[in-house]
Amino acid sequence: MLSRHAETLFWIGRYVERSSYITRMMDVAYNKQLERSARSSDEVWWDLLRVLYLEDDYRAEYGDDVTTASINRYLVFDTENSSSVKSSVTQARTNMMNVRDIVPLELLEAMNRLHAQLGAGGLEGFVEQTPHQIYETVAGQCRAITGAVDEAMPRDDGYRFLMIGRLLERAEMTCRMVDVNRTVSGRDVSSWMTVLRSVSGFHAFTREHGPLAPADEVVEFMLLEPSFPFGVLHCLQRAWQLTQEVIGAGTWQSPRLAGRLTADLQYADIPAVDSPDLEGVLERIENGIRETSEALHHDLYQFGGDPLLYSFEAL
Repeated sequence: MLSRHAETLFWIGRYVERSSYITRMMDVAYNKQLERSARSSDEVWWDLLRVLYLEDDYRAEYGDDVTTASINRYLVFDTENSSSVKSSVTQARTNMMNVRDIVPLELLEAMNRLHAQLGAGGLEGFVEQTPHQIYETVAGQCRAITGAVDEAMPRDDGYRFLMIGRLLERAEMTCRMVDVNRTVSGRDVSSWMTVLRSVSGFHAFTREHGPLAPADEVVEFMLLEPSFPFGVLHCLQRAWQLTQEVIGAGTWQSPRLAGRLTADLQYADIPAVDSPDLEGVLERIENGIRETSEALHHDLYQFGGDPLLYSFEAL
C-alpha cells in the first residue's frame, strides 16, 4: 500500500468524523441557547467558536454579531472556513476520489450523497428557523458513510488507517465537547444529559449511574469509560491497537505515542468539572492526539520520497 494512500485514508476518517461531530456540538449549543440559562444565546455561540478555535476567523468575516443563522452558515456551509462541515466533506470526497480504486463502491456512493445534499442548497433554508434539519441530515449521512466502512471495507491496512483517523478525531472532539459544556453549563445536570444524548451515550450512562448523577460523573464517563464508543479512552485504546496492527509498523513512533497517551489517561485523576485543572487535562489530551497524528505522518514518510511502499500488503 502506498504511503500517500494510507495518509489519504487517514484524513478521510478525520474529515468525516469532524463533520459529524461539529454538527453534534452545534446541536448541543443550539438546544442550550433555547433553554433558560445564565448565559445569553450570543455567549453560547461564542463559547462554541472558542472551543473550535474559530473565534477570530468568525469575527474577521462576520464581525461581532452572532446569530443562529450566521453561525450555521459559517460552521456548516461557508467554504471560506476550512473547518466547516461543507469544507470537510468536500476534502473527504476529494481524498476519496483519489483512492476510489481501493475503497468500496458503497462508501463512495454514501460520500457522494452527503456531498450532493450539502451542495444542492436546500439545507441552507433551515439555517435560522429549523437548524435541527441540518444537524439530523448531516449526522444521518455520516452514519451511512461509517456504516459502509463497517460493512464493506476489508480489515486490512486501508481500513486501519481510516479508522485511526476517525478515532483520533473523535477523541479530540469529545474533549472539546466536554470543554464547551463545562464552560457553558458548569454543573447543570440537564445540560450534561443533553450532551450524552448527542453522542448516543444517555442510555449507557443512566443505566449505570442514573439520570440525576452529578456532572463530574458524566465527565469521567466521557473521558474514561473504555466501553463507551465516543469515550476518549475507548477511542485512544482502539487507535493504539490499530497502529500496532499495521504491517511494518514495528519501529514506528506513533504506536508508542498512542500507547503512552492511552496509559496516561487510563490512570489519570479527572478534576471536578468546575476546577480550572480540568482545562489542563483536556488540553494535554488534545496535544497528545496532535503529536500522535504528526508522528504517524512522519512514520509514513520517514524513509523519504512519495510514493514509497511502507508494506507489501495489497488492498
